[in-house]
Amino acid sequence: MTTNTLKTLIKSTMLRFNTLGNAASFANRATYPMRIVLGDHDGERDEFWVVTPADASRLERAGYELA
Repeated sequence: MTTNTLKTLIKSTMLRFNTLGNAASFANRATYPMRIVLGDHDGERDEFWVVTPADASRLERAGYELA
């Protein structure tokens, strides 16, 4: 779920994946540098976000962890 606070932190595209392997595969093949952030989870499954380095920095300052 994307909250209003999260929308203010993400300035560009955020791609969501349910496995770290899929997120890493996408990030490694991207044309531009991308970072993986541990996203919110609903208690049943984890979520990994692939974002730009600038967005990753904003998210990290807001308390999210890099994968």
